[in-house]
Amino acid sequence: MAMRLRADDRGMALIGVIVLTALLMSLAIAVALQVGSDTQVGGAFRSGVTGFYAAESGLNRGMGEYRNIFLDYNVPSGSDFSARSYALGDRQVSYKLSERPGNPQNIVIPSGEVFSGLNAIQYRYIVNSTSQNVNGDVEASVGAEFLVGYIPLFQFVAFYRNDLEILPGPNMTLNGRVHTNGRLYLNANNTLTIADNPAQQVFTVQVSAGLGVYRGRKDQNTCTGTVSVDMLEDKVAPFGDLDPKILPCNGSSTREVPVAELAAWKGSMIRDIGNIAIPEPDIVKPPSTVSPGGSGDPGVYWAKADLRIVLHRDQAGGLPGGPGGLAVVDVVNAAGVRDDARTNALWQFMSDATWNAGLVSGRGPSSYPGTMPIFYTDVPIPASGCGNNQPACNNTAAAAYSPTIPAPGSLGGPRAGAAASGVYAELMGAALGTFDRDYRRGGFYNQREKKWMLLLNLNVRDLILWNSQNGEPFFATNDTSEGGLVIFATIAGPASAGINNYGVRVFGSADIPLPGGIGVSADPTGVTVASDQAMYVLGNYNRGTAAVPAGPPRQPASLIGDSINVLSQRYWQSQAACNNTLCRDGQSTQSLGNASRNAQNTWINAAFLGGVDTTPDGYQGAGSYNGGLENYPRFHESWSGTSLTYQGSFVSLGQPEHVNGDWCGTGNGCNIYNPPDRLWNFDPAYNDAANLPPLTPRFVYVQQVLFTEDFK
Repeated sequence: MAMRLRADDRGMALIGVIVLTALLMSLAIAVALQVGSDTQVGGAFRSGVTGFYAAESGLNRGMGEYRNIFLDYNVPSGSDFSARSYALGDRQVSYKLSERPGNPQNIVIPSGEVFSGLNAIQYRYIVNSTSQNVNGDVEASVGAEFLVGYIPLFQFVAFYRNDLEILPGPNMTLNGRVHTNGRLYLNANNTLTIADNPAQQVFTVQVSAGLGVYRGRKDQNTCTGTVSVDMLEDKVAPFGDLDPKILPCNGSSTREVPVAELAAWKGSMIRDIGNIAIPEPDIVKPPSTVSPGGSGDPGVYWAKADLRIVLHRDQAGGLPGGPGGLAVVDVVNAAGVRDDARTNALWQFMSDATWNAGLVSGRGPSSYPGTMPIFYTDVPIPASGCGNNQPACNNTAAAAYSPTIPAPGSLGGPRAGAAASGVYAELMGAALGTFDRDYRRGGFYNQREKKWMLLLNLNVRDLILWNSQNGEPFFATNDTSEGGLVIFATIAGPASAGINNYGVRVFGSADIPLPGGIGVSADPTGVTVASDQAMYVLGNYNRGTAAVPAGPPRQPASLIGDSINVLSQRYWQSQAACNNTLCRDGQSTQSLGNASRNAQNTWINAAFLGGVDTTPDGYQGAGSYNGGLENYPRFHESWSGTSLTYQGSFVSLGQPEHVNGDWCGTGNGCNIYNPPDRLWNFDPAYNDAANLPPLTPRFVYVQQVLFTEDFK
């Protein structure tokens, strides 16, 4: 029988339902309120986080701007410290930079850091950044103290942008630091040693690569010889000299050396350190208004040069009193406009016969009396049978050039009495009578490029000395605005932009006539000669006191070009084999076995910055080999049994833009050169920033040292 509910029971149930409903509604409201609150809090948090990151972007942007200023060889000034702002999404980011007192500071990078022991110049700055939302409310405010520093690249014995190969045939010893942003290949036919040299004030070793370190060759899958690299450890006699350790082949093939194995060198060998921001190769470009090979934003060496000398291939002119029709040599300002006053002074310098011969007491003489201190090496015309791949031609004939080189005794005719036509006559100028005002000579054949070269020749020593003895019309001899004198020389012509036959050659500069010098002055002046075209150095350059015969103390010096070429001290000296018809570049057409191409011991103290070829990947064989670091300087003579004593630094920022001749090896088959005894060392004086050459290239680093935040 069904149970019937009483009225009281139904009332109680209703009340329970109402209470339960109320509780559920309260719970729902509470949940809704909580959800709303959480949503608001979450939204505010997300908004605040977004604002924080927006403000932080202002920090990064500000630090990046400062870094770029340093990469352009400047320091922040003036408007660089003004407040900046920019929109980031729906937010407005504002930041402002300020400088900490005490800039700059010369420091030594402490131990434990990559590149420890290197000298660096540091600046400290503070940047504050805020972000505002669409309502104008500041969501986040952050600040940072950071330092910007630069490390001069000439503190390395070798510093490459691309892959670096060191694969010498004869024994080779490198002292100091080696770095590449690419891969490093170490191999030898005999023994390669990378070591410290306490006797030469080189107390450390570092071998580092942005990518991998390889034992063996890049062009071939082979591994030979002995490679020894010093460890950062000195536990074995002789003490005071880092201990060497062999990097083995472990077979006959090229192998990548693992990190765990490199650890055995206690920090002197490092790989995978990443890409270091270094200057671009266009730092040597002139303005595009000057040369087809120039840039709308000319490089630092042009912008900051004390003197800019241009050979205009497409303009005809000549010195007063000399023959016309020659390519014009003049001085231009930073905008590329001829500087009439300094051009006139340059022409006076080129034709100053009495100074050249040293006939005036207290003035001169030239290091090459009878030779014009600035002239160019012309290219014989095709009608003479001369051209690419044509060194055997009529290049010794005056009519092989256009216009015809004057005959002996005619205008510009000190060549009267000279042998043959005078195209290559070794004696010229005052030595033969009236001073020569024809600033042109016979052609130079580059056996590697297989081309006749157009070279602008510059006697740097004479230029500096004549300038100081004649009222300094070009520059103040004691100028230290960029660390010393910067001379830029180039050729403006139809082929300036691409692969060409242009070059700048310095000669006659065994000594640099500036006061003091390294080891004598606390801050010696120094000189840098730069060009966007190939650079050639002929003979002893800045030889210093250690050379034979010894000269005055060396100066901070560097030579910068699209590629670096070295000609020995004998190249223009009196040579019986020349018979006065093959000297002064005439010998360049001869076979390597001809005595006129024999080199002589030569001393060079100058850092080099130039382009080098890159061996392709994939073991493509010996024909693809770029020659390695040992062939960074391009040679053009038979150096067998003679030495190149070099002290400086080899820096490459990439491949050459204007030459592409392959390195095909040594010996008569290639007819390019036979190698010298390479007595090469890092110049330890460059560890002192005061001794660095003017406008030394550098890499820049940014390091944050303090961070603050006001997070709303």
